Amino acid sequence: MGSYLYFSTVQDFLRARRLFPWILLGIGGMLLAIAWRSLDRNSTQSGQYTSVISMLVFHVLALASAIFSTAIVSQEVEQKTIVYLLTRPIIRWKLLLYRYLASATVVALLGILGAVLVSIGVYQAQFLGNPLLMKDILALTIGAFAYGALFLLVSLLLNRAMIVCLLFAFGWETIVPNMPGEMYRLSVFSHIVAIADHPSTSSATDTAGGLGALLGVNALSPGTAIGTLAVMTVILLAMSAAWFTHFEYVPREDAE
Repeated sequence: MGSYLYFSTVQDFLRARRLFPWILLGIGGMLLAIAWRSLDRNSTQSGQYTSVISMLVFHVLALASAIFSTAIVSQEVEQKTIVYLLTRPIIRWKLLLYRYLASATVVALLGILGAVLVSIGVYQAQFLGNPLLMKDILALTIGAFAYGALFLLVSLLLNRAMIVCLLFAFGWETIVPNMPGEMYRLSVFSHIVAIADHPSTSSATDTAGGLGALLGVNALSPGTAIGTLAVMTVILLAMSAAWFTHFEYVPREDAE
């Protein structure tokens, strides 16, 4: 039953209507990578790739996770289908976990697709030779599961959780990594950047360099970042499972 629930949820999340906007974003990232040379004529291929994926793909990962993670439960409540979901012959916490795993898997695949398309835009036919691609795939996968666990808990605790998740994705995750001191440690984005371990692209001589200075430079090591996100994910999932098991969910009558 668990595997059926997982694959059926993945299939639902991979419907063409859901995927089309993300494919367009990925193509947009590839086109931006192609055009990046004109923004920074002195940059190397690895510099072009790093600038685009850090500025675009890593941030889009948070957006995708917010949308798919809130669909696990809160969307079912708003669409008044939560009753049918809870009648499945499976323990509540397992139901939540399998749907979370499906959501995180899809978000990770979308992030990896974005990274591959950016790599194609920079390296063209030699995109598989990109020395940074495998680290980015690891960072995006871990980030998808970490963001998913965080946004899942938010969606269980709050009504209209999407608003809070989007504020976190575009507010907190943009501002906090660039704050002075140790504040960057409170950002998932900073840990993803640390896992990717990109070479520095900051420069003050041109437009692209100015953008590169906003990409969340921090002193976290890849090992520390992986461990932190792993522990955070497990704790948040445990809290979500406990809450979902003991809290009653009914269809929202005010949902439009």
